[in-house]
Amino acid sequence: MIRQIQISEARRKLNELYKEMGPDETVSITSRGKQVFALMPWELYESLNETIAILGDPDMMKAFKKGVQDIKSGKVTDWEKVKQELGIEL
Repeated sequence: MIRQIQISEARRKLNELYKEMGPDETVSITSRGKQVFALMPWELYESLNETIAILGDPDMMKAFKKGVQDIKSGKVTDWEKVKQELGIEL
């Protein structure tokens, strides 16, 4: 969900604004009707940065695409079987 507020209101409410936000909420801060800032929870910011890093890394994208192809073609191993083979109990 994106909520929009004027920059003057954001300035007045900044100390309390983050407490009002949900974990996936972004606040669009506008000046004269134009979006100029986005305020979001830190975890969401980190997640977006990690996603951008992955998308920008050719080797990681190649591995990701191969994984998707493997799933589509059924080249997967059952998680329960892997745990049993490795002796992992969760």
